Amino acid sequence: MKFGTFTFQPQKPQGFDFHVLRLKPETGIRLQPVQDMYSNIAVFADNVAVRNHPDWISQSPLGPAKMGNANFNIYWDVVCATQPEHRAEQLDYIAEVDRQSPGICLNSQYFADHDHCTCPRCRELWKKSGLGWLEWRRKEVTDYIAQIREKVKKELILAIQPDPVTSCERYGVDFEDLAKYADAFNVVMFSKNYATPWYWEMLARGFKKLLKKPFYISLYVFGPGDNPKDVPTAAELLTVSVRCARAGADGFLYLTDGASQMLDFQKTAVEQVELRQRLRSFGGQPVQEVLDRVASWEKIVK
Repeated sequence: MKFGTFTFQPQKPQGFDFHVLRLKPETGIRLQPVQDMYSNIAVFADNVAVRNHPDWISQSPLGPAKMGNANFNIYWDVVCATQPEHRAEQLDYIAEVDRQSPGICLNSQYFADHDHCTCPRCRELWKKSGLGWLEWRRKEVTDYIAQIREKVKKELILAIQPDPVTSCERYGVDFEDLAKYADAFNVVMFSKNYATPWYWEMLARGFKKLLKKPFYISLYVFGPGDNPKDVPTAAELLTVSVRCARAGADGFLYLTDGASQMLDFQKTAVEQVELRQRLRSFGGQPVQEVLDRVASWEKIVK
């Protein structure tokens, strides 16, 4: 089992196996790659691209994939997944970043959500394809991932939404299609609390059954500008980590703004002595690996 960090700052907290930098998050702002950090790139979620090219935004009968459109689970602006200039520029960008990173971790490499995209170009492409609507969307996503795979010479990790049942209908994502190109998956399970851990364990069990490649689970620790009162507790994070580990997760990515917030989490996790002892009763080697990792942080936080 591998443990990684997922940070907005180019910092590498101690006590982890690898580090992922949010090089180009959904805001569209781009940082410089760090040679020993994996690079995370949001492909179609891109506020900067939409601000510079408003006509590129993904469309649907319920409105555009724009930040603030409450019809969708969207908190940023999303470019149409068939927009040719954006697709070409992202391929070149990914290839360049791959040369400067140990691996690439992508997210938003699919359609914005259900019923996207209905722009004139997408409608025309769909009609010309002779395929059903859902099958056409699936093919568009898979074909683009195949192009990305040709550009990425190192490890390629593909993020997927925590929806094991309707990902194809919503995003055009077929897990078996993408498994042909991904080295691993990253199931994004971000939440401001994990007070009901069996929900997350249930999702992990579903993905263990469906995914043909190893998968990480991303957990939310502390994002940029967060109030400490509004983020998950260390007890919640430890519990959900153990529950997902015993369900078959191959590793975890813990998201923070930077190293100081991760260290705060590590300190508090180490202090959960009674909880850590109780979690041992959940049993099995994966549970022990999580708890051993936390124990290893003791020498870091002292």
